[in-house]
Amino acid sequence: MSSPHDDAAPAKSTRFFATWNSGELTLLIGAVALITFSAFEAVATTTIMPNVVADLRAESWFSVASGAAFTAQLIAVVIAGPMSDWRGPRPVLLSGVGAFAVGLLACAWAPHITVFIVGRLIQGLGAGLTIVPLYVLIGALAEKKHHPTFFAAFSLAWVFPSLFGPALAGWVTLRFGWRPLFGVVPFAALVALIPLLILLSAMPPRSDTPAPQLRFLTSMAVLAGSGVFFVQLAGALTGWKLVVLSLLGVALCVAVLPRLLPPGLFTFAPGIPALIATRGLNLAALTGAVAFLPLVLQRVHGWDAAQASLAVTLSSVGWSVGATVQARVSRPVTRFRLPFIGATLSAACLVVVSFLILPSFPIWVALVASAFMGGGTGLLHSTASVIALDMTDVREHGKVSSWLQIADTAASAMQLAVTSIVLGLWILLPGMSGTPNAYIPASVLIVFSAILAVFSARNVQVPPQE
Repeated sequence: MSSPHDDAAPAKSTRFFATWNSGELTLLIGAVALITFSAFEAVATTTIMPNVVADLRAESWFSVASGAAFTAQLIAVVIAGPMSDWRGPRPVLLSGVGAFAVGLLACAWAPHITVFIVGRLIQGLGAGLTIVPLYVLIGALAEKKHHPTFFAAFSLAWVFPSLFGPALAGWVTLRFGWRPLFGVVPFAALVALIPLLILLSAMPPRSDTPAPQLRFLTSMAVLAGSGVFFVQLAGALTGWKLVVLSLLGVALCVAVLPRLLPPGLFTFAPGIPALIATRGLNLAALTGAVAFLPLVLQRVHGWDAAQASLAVTLSSVGWSVGATVQARVSRPVTRFRLPFIGATLSAACLVVVSFLILPSFPIWVALVASAFMGGGTGLLHSTASVIALDMTDVREHGKVSSWLQIADTAASAMQLAVTSIVLGLWILLPGMSGTPNAYIPASVLIVFSAILAVFSARNVQVPPQE
């Protein structure tokens, strides 16, 4: 049914975009298209990875094949920011989209698991080199008042892939196999790049920024990526191998990550450090919850995979709603309070979700909480991007964008890896394996990260005046 206000909607939308110049609209269209195809690839790959390793007769390589792109992306975002500040976003973005396409094509044609993993590594490098220059382009070309809309659109770009990606990927795999999913996305990404080529060609190269220490940054990035990868791999092992790889991975992360992130981040220092820490911790908690919810719904409450995916869908929709709400906040003081509001909302909902390990807990309550949990992250995540760009000079937008992406990637990867390791040790205790109590560590770690995010958000400074 139509409402009396439907006729006014197009005019309102037209008035809204009337304040945008052609460059901003072109950037919005191209960036959202790129992120949409990247999101679909990420969702589809998660869905079909069991089919991939089974077809390549490499079931034991599942964790490596799944985590390779994540590790490579962490390495890429370290160098993408300084490179964008030094040479401008154009060469970094073109290299990123090119590598993303080449990596996916390598996966599509892979005759062996080793070729597939190499393709995943190249694809991950491309993804990391793509997202950071998009942030830099927003800072350089878009008016500050339009920044919230850009980041809300980035969140909305995940809605369609999250809602329909798993089902579509499953249908394609069933009818045609998994390879077409890796073979089609590269061409779609290249088409999405076309609107951005006009903007990129008009941008002069940077010349007033000192060359970054690429050799040092690359070595640190490789060590950090290796640390995260070792912790991920340890979760799939047992015995002394689990212990050795866990200790090695954690040691590398502790030694290297502080050098790649702003000083004071691990102590929640006021300003940018606390802001980036809040976003990383909150996203880590959400990532853990998104992995935790379907598992508990199936193992404890007897739902099938299709039913259990409803929790993830509701979380994604909630995120998009939260991101849309933050885009409508114009008062600076209110915007600076959104990270705390979002972190608190997410933490409260995650506490509710954690009770899902109880067989008698009402499922509908947890599902509602999962939607509001995503809403809190939507308020926080996009707002953090806006505030971070607004608080830094345009010549340092690449660096701060890298910080945001490093924190997101490393925190989420470590959340999943540490949870996997702790769960593996926990179920060795008498009476734990095969019972709802086996998932207690996952609940505790998720809530712990969410509460840390709330404490960190308290140090996001509010500007002294409107």
